[in-house]
Amino acid sequence: MPLLKISGLTQRFGGIQALSDFSFQLEEHEIVGLIGPNGAGKTTVFNIVSGFYKPTEGKVVFNGRRINGLKPHQITALGMARTFQNIRLWNNMTVLDNMRLARYAWLGYSFWSAIFRTQRYRRAEKNIENQAREALEMMELTDYAEELPKNLPYGLQRRVELARALASKPRLLLLDEPAAGLNSSDADDLIHFIRWIHDEFKLSIWMIEHQMKVVMSLCQHLTVIDFGCTIASGTPEEIRNNPDVIKAYLGDDTL
Repeated sequence: MPLLKISGLTQRFGGIQALSDFSFQLEEHEIVGLIGPNGAGKTTVFNIVSGFYKPTEGKVVFNGRRINGLKPHQITALGMARTFQNIRLWNNMTVLDNMRLARYAWLGYSFWSAIFRTQRYRRAEKNIENQAREALEMMELTDYAEELPKNLPYGLQRRVELARALASKPRLLLLDEPAAGLNSSDADDLIHFIRWIHDEFKLSIWMIEHQMKVVMSLCQHLTVIDFGCTIASGTPEEIRNNPDVIKAYLGDDTL
């Protein structure tokens, strides 16, 4: 059974059809990509899968459970995490507190336990603290634990966002343009980190990305959409040489 299976996904916003009959599946431990021109519907797909939109039609099944209609925090608790095209960190909280919040879908104590600071509360909070610091250490961010994310360089903010997603211990990680705004050197570092994350955490990764160097280096399989419709699907080499993709998106000199 695929880890993620999408069938006949359609999304309309009023009279505008942003996505049409999109189907897709992802297996355990794969790295796959979703590419296409701006406005093609890529982020709409991610917003549906992660619970921010409820689809007009279609079905999303994650780890054997239908999830379209669930709220984002419920989907996160099932083992899915995501990053965003525009970095979304809590900039007035420390990097460490950003990590801690990623674990609060699994609090393990009640409202009254928090009020009276029971042993169960203290034990759960200590566990969250340890896991947050572990995530920072693995992503080489320990030195920035008490910094505010807004004071960090852009590349480090991207890494903090990745670390926060990993702190939720997902089985599937959705990356929405993780290389957006990165220079060539930072993009190379990102490729290294994503490979390391994939191997270290034994998770599946689905990414949207415009930097072809990133997707061609990392992804085993690519799906291409344009105007909300799938126009091609295959290995990076097949996509590189697909005339429909070249015409719609890549261009003769992109690769």
